[in-house]
Amino acid sequence: MANVQHPGFLPVSHGSETVECVRKLVLTNNTDRIAKGDAIDATASGDVIAHTTEDGEVYSVMMLGSYVANGERLERTFVPAATTYSGTAVNNERATYIHVVEDIVNTRFRASIDEAVALTDLNLNFAMVLTVATENFSLHEVDATGKNTTATLPWRLEDFIIGDPKVDPTAADAHCLFRVNAGNGRNPALEIGGSLGL
Repeated sequence: MANVQHPGFLPVSHGSETVECVRKLVLTNNTDRIAKGDAIDATASGDVIAHTTEDGEVYSVMMLGSYVANGERLERTFVPAATTYSGTAVNNERATYIHVVEDIVNTRFRASIDEAVALTDLNLNFAMVLTVATENFSLHEVDATGKNTTATLPWRLEDFIIGDPKVDPTAADAHCLFRVNAGNGRNPALEIGGSLGL
């Protein structure tokens, strides 16, 4: 059975707590469309953009977009590329924002791997495929090429989705559970309890 690619990264749990989101400013005239489930980078000035490096640290994951078009604020599952606004007020009424997962290091995510993987791939670390979405939801997925124990790779395979009749865990685009391996200024792999830690 062929799998259908999961739309990006979906938070599924945060321990016994609720997954929470926080609002972040998107640069005016951002270059790429940002869609729900996309991995996000933080810039040096504190705003956020779509993730730019397949094997780099992940800041967060986008859940909801908010931007102004034709004088009206819209809440959508995406933010268009090149959304422009002016002004530097702290709460600029014309600014573009996205809501992102607040604590990604302690959150589990459901996502697809682009190629078939095996049981021996559990707890390995993976880079991403960062296809830019043309519709409302992410096309980001985990990249099976180059899987390793490398501490700087962004995602760690934690488990396979078993028992879902629409998902074949032995085929490409299988849905799996991941934790952040390198994200938001931390490298959980190197921390106590991490795959490379004490």
